[in-house]
Amino acid sequence: MQTATINNANNPSTQVVYLNVPMSDWSLLKELIRKFGWQSETREQLLDRFIASRPQQPPLTEQEIMDEVSAVRYGM
Repeated sequence: MQTATINNANNPSTQVVYLNVPMSDWSLLKELIRKFGWQSETREQLLDRFIASRPQQPPLTEQEIMDEVSAVRYGM
């Protein structure tokens, strides 16, 4: 199964849709997406884009992150 996100980020009047498509139908759906001029990306592409957009140096230190995790876990 292939998961696709179809959207048009340049047009706020569009709807974002998540589809689970059988691999046997994926090429047909990609062709329809291309013909209609829609944009699509797989879940992996979406995740890769998100990771690439994150800051290389987080604003928190590792110790600060662990302190927050401990506070939530153990109510400290």
